[in-house]
Parts: sequence; structure tokens; C-alpha cells
Amino acid sequence: MLSGETYFSAFRKAVINAERTVNILAWDLMEDIELVRKKDPKDDFPTKLADFLFAVVEAKPSLEIRILLWDYSLVYLAERDWLLFSRWKQDGHPRVILEQDHEIGVGASHHQKLVVIDGDFAFCGGLDLSAWRWDSPEHKVDDGRRVDPKGSPYQPYHDVHMAITGLAVRDLNTLFHKRWKRATGETLALPEVKNNSIQIWPDDLPIDVEDVETGISLTYSQYKDYPASRQIEQLHLDLIHRAERYIYIENQYLSSHLIADAIIERLQEADGPEVVLILTYDTGGWLEEGTLGLLRDRLLERLDEADLHGRLGIYYPYVEDESGQSSQVYVHAKLFIADDNTVEVGSANLSNRSMKVDSEVDLVICQSGVLPSVQKLLHRLLAVHFNTDTPTIETQLETSGSINEAIRALQKQHLHKLADFKFDCSGPLRRKLADSQWLDPDEPIDPGHWMRKAISGINAQTSSPQKWRKYLKYGIWLVAGLLAAYALNQAWGSVIDKESLDQFFSALRGSVWLIPSLLSIFLVSGLIALPINLLLVASTLTLGPWVTFLCGFVGSLLSAFAGFAIGHFGGKPIVEKLFDDKINDLSQKIGNRGVFSVALIRVVPIAPFVVINVVAGISKLKFRIFAIGSIVGMLPGMLGVVLVTHQARNAVTDPNWQTWAMLAGVIVLFAGSIYAVKKYSK
Repeated sequence: MLSGETYFSAFRKAVINAERTVNILAWDLMEDIELVRKKDPKDDFPTKLADFLFAVVEAKPSLEIRILLWDYSLVYLAERDWLLFSRWKQDGHPRVILEQDHEIGVGASHHQKLVVIDGDFAFCGGLDLSAWRWDSPEHKVDDGRRVDPKGSPYQPYHDVHMAITGLAVRDLNTLFHKRWKRATGETLALPEVKNNSIQIWPDDLPIDVEDVETGISLTYSQYKDYPASRQIEQLHLDLIHRAERYIYIENQYLSSHLIADAIIERLQEADGPEVVLILTYDTGGWLEEGTLGLLRDRLLERLDEADLHGRLGIYYPYVEDESGQSSQVYVHAKLFIADDNTVEVGSANLSNRSMKVDSEVDLVICQSGVLPSVQKLLHRLLAVHFNTDTPTIETQLETSGSINEAIRALQKQHLHKLADFKFDCSGPLRRKLADSQWLDPDEPIDPGHWMRKAISGINAQTSSPQKWRKYLKYGIWLVAGLLAAYALNQAWGSVIDKESLDQFFSALRGSVWLIPSLLSIFLVSGLIALPINLLLVASTLTLGPWVTFLCGFVGSLLSAFAGFAIGHFGGKPIVEKLFDDKINDLSQKIGNRGVFSVALIRVVPIAPFVVINVVAGISKLKFRIFAIGSIVGMLPGMLGVVLVTHQARNAVTDPNWQTWAMLAGVIVLFAGSIYAVKKYSK
């Protein structure tokens, strides 16, 4: 079993020993992470990940490295490498091939963390080759080596990884090949296994167990023609059910009601196993604490209520030094141990996402009787958490006769310890929300997935599927539109109204930042579907017509160009997932148009502003045609809104026949311009 420090070092040595292939599945990857903090003088290779991989393939002409990285959510964009500008793309090597995998439902992620070398050696577990993962087993409060690529320190970090050889590696390599085929369409030839794992295995990496069968379990949600798999969830339920003496769990999250219910059932038994849960205390942000943290606290509350026989312990790792500095240890491990004969390590959290939605891979070793290596692993983990040696742990366990009793005794003796987990889910509303699955859904949020699922259920019960399909599709899109409108109203209704916009624009009047601020507002508004016409009206009333028109038109045009670029360079996977088969029809409608046809779409839009821009980028439409058509179509509409608003204000504040005549003239001119664009665009 490997910590972050041990894994990064072992990965480096194993890649150096590789002969033909290094295949990597990753949830996250960062080019500038340092693999080692203290370099071996005999090692001439660079220490940063990308530099290291490029140098190794350069030194080994027969070696190929393939990396399949999840095409991750924009939520993580700020903390990930911008691949277009990274070493992987800018200074890449022809035998270091990085592809992004978006073949999964919206809201799901490819969370597997796997490295297979020469088809005969593998690493698998919870660790990504990314920032904030490296830490020594000592988990010091202040470790100068524990910094990210920018030199910023981060909190102590606990994870578990596994290195394996043998027949199971061949299945893991097949898993990589299937994922590669699914993502790229390319079929890779499975390498001939030469049984050279002894040459790959790093010299300083100890072997914990030999000659045992290793099981592989997976999670996948249904996507297109790919079936769902919930093996990991079933494996956890089976292991919880068969445990006799103890269940020891380390995990980042606990939000699966099904897993919690299984543990509750065992706690209520008169002679059931004792249960030890080691979790992350502070998940690191208001969003996670308000969602998965709330679910965790509610499930812990239920577990505590079910602990009728006092066999439950809930803890988090806490470290302190002699000077009084202290910190939690962030638990990223996904580990399950039971009865000294079962150990499961992998990528799956105890959440609905990991059990049913994301792609995950776990390894399990299980046999009857006591497996000494599993027993030693438990002792080593407890020794890490209390910063002591395994003989001390063994003595305390023998004295106490219980893992929880041993932990409580050790808490009084050590600065590093497993501290009692304090949880709170008070209040009926919080409990009601936590008891639902809204915060941790057990299905992808892909509309296409739900549509296909509903249609398939109806098709099984009706002899006229096409009719049902048609009306169900209309119904789903109608409901989705109403829900989206309600969500936008709730999100923006209290912020974007006339009064608040007047106050906001009034603050800009006379500022040197007026024009750049207005340009930015309209640019961003077009990208996130804010109501541009409302912004035009409010800005015109407060700041005047000409600065509003100039900034509104140029900013919206830049927003349109940005949306086009997003679609052209990377939007197809996102929009395909969101709109499924609708995207092809919309793309064809836009892609085959000329300048005046694009202008007509601007006057009479067939979809929301940002969607038109992104889909235009995906389609075969030339940018020149898109740009000119957008200018022609947007100019009369935006100018008309500004002038009508300005003249209407004049007519109200200074009512006379001239102002009203001017208003009527502007309206006629506005309507005429729109009519002209429509006529000549047909």
C-alpha cells in the first residue's frame, strides 16, 4: 500500500523501467508536479511530470505513453492545467499521446486512477498525478516539501494506492483499452505480456502480499449504448453483510443512503461487527460542505442513533506539533478493511456518484481466515494516524480487545491522533433535504439519458413507440424549459430588475472604468444568458443612448465571437451531451446559411443567444459569414431598443408633439429595419 510520497516515487521508477507501454487513466493531471522531493544523484531524469515523461520516451525509442484524461467540468477549470496552453499540447512528444474523454453523461466524471506498464504491472487507487496529492506518511503540520507547483503550501493529505502484478493487470489493461476505444474510436493492439514485472517493480518498494486472487469491480452509468455497472456498490454491500468482527473504512465522503443503511443494519444486530469510520472533517469549501457535508452529517446522525450496542467510532485525522500548530489531515483514501482478511482499495467514494454515476475502479483482496498482510496494513494505517510504530498499535489492540477502544486510549497519548468527529444536522429542513437525493443524485443529469430511459420504459408497454416518443420528447423539453425559466428567475429575479440595474449603472456614471466595465458586462451577459435587452434599457435610461449602444453592440458582438470560438475549439462534446440529437438539427440549420440568413437568425432567433453562437462554432459555418451576419442582424435590433428607450423617456419627461413624433418615427424606423432584414434574408 502506497502513500502519496511512495506512489510518486514508485511511479517514476516503474516508468523508467518500462520497455513498451505506459497507459494512464486520470481524473486529473498536472504537468508541473514534482514527483520527488529529494532526487537520487544517480537519476538523470527531470523531476516534473511532463518533463520527466518526455525525457523517458526520448531515451527509449520503443516506449509509448498514452494518457486518457477526463474532459472535466468547467467547475474545475481554475485549478486544472489549461491543456491548450500546456506542455502536453505546446511542446508535446509524438510518443506521449494525451486524449480527453467526454464519453459519459452530463454531471458524471471519469474518476478512475490507473497506470498500466507493459501490460504486466499496474498502480491503482485514489491518487491522481496532480497537485495537492503528495505527502509523507508523517503528515506533519508544517512540511516545507508539501507545496503545489506554484510554491503554495497545502494541508496534510492522506491517501492509499496499490501496486500489483499478475493476471489482474491484464484485465486492468483491457479496461484501459476499452476506455481508449470508447473515447477516441481507436482500437489498440493488446501487448504481448512478457511477465517482466520483476524488472518493472521498483527495488525499494516492499511486497506486502503474494499469491492471492485480486478482484476488480467497476462503476459506470448508462450512456448511449454502454450499459451501466454497479459492481462497486454491490461489493460494498456484500462485504458489509459478511463482516463478522470489524469494519474499518477510510473515505473522503459518506453520502450513500444504501451504504449507510447496510451499516445501520449491522450496528443494530446484537452480535454484529464494530465499525470504524475515518472521514474528511472539512471538505474544503462551502459548496461541498453545504451538499455532501450536509448528507454526511445526516447519515452520521442516523448511524449514531442506530448504535444500540456502542460499537461505532467516527473519527477524522488531526495533527498537532510541539508549538501548538494544528491541522486536520485531508482524507482522500477510498479504503475498506474487514476481519483481517479483506481489503478494498480504489477510486470510489461512499457517495451515490461513485456508486452509480461516475466511472470508478476498485481492487479487492479477500480470502477466508486471517490474511497477515491485511492485519499488518490495519496496524500500519493506525500507526500513521497516531505517528507511532506498529508494535505500539499491536500492543494497544491486544490490551483493549477492540479497535475503537484502542483508538480512544491512544487519543490521550499522542498529538497526532484520530479525533472524534463532531457532526450537526439539526433542523427539520436540513434533515428533509439531506434525506432526499437531490444533493447527490444517483443518475446522470444528462437530459438525453432521462429521455432515453423514459422512452425505453414506455416502449416496453406500448405497441406504438414512435407516437409515444414524439409526445414524450415534447413534454420533456417543455418541462425542462419551464424548470430552466424558473431557475433563471429565482437566480436573477432579485438581482436583475430595473431598480437594481439603475443603481448599478448610476455608480458607473463619470467613472474612468465606464466603457471597459460596460463592454465586459455585455460580453459576459451574452455568455451566461443574461437578458441583454433589459441591460440595454437600464443602461440607456441611466447612461444615455450612444455609450450604451456602442458598448452594448461591441460587447455583445465580442460575446458572440467568444461563443463561436468555444464551440469551434471545444464545445461539441459539451453541447452534444446537453442537447443530444437536437444538436445535429440545429447545427445543420445554422451551418448551411449565408450572411443574410445568419442576420435573420439574429432578428428572429431559433435558440438562445449563447446556444446559437456555440452551435455556429460547431457547425460548418465560416466565421467570416457568422461575423458579418451577426453585425447585420444585431445592429438594427440593438440600435432600435436603445433609440426607442431614449425617445420614450424624452416623450414621458417632456411630453409635446415633437417628442411624441420623434418616438413614432423611431418606432417606424426600427420596425422597417427589422422588416428589411427579414425580407432580404429569405
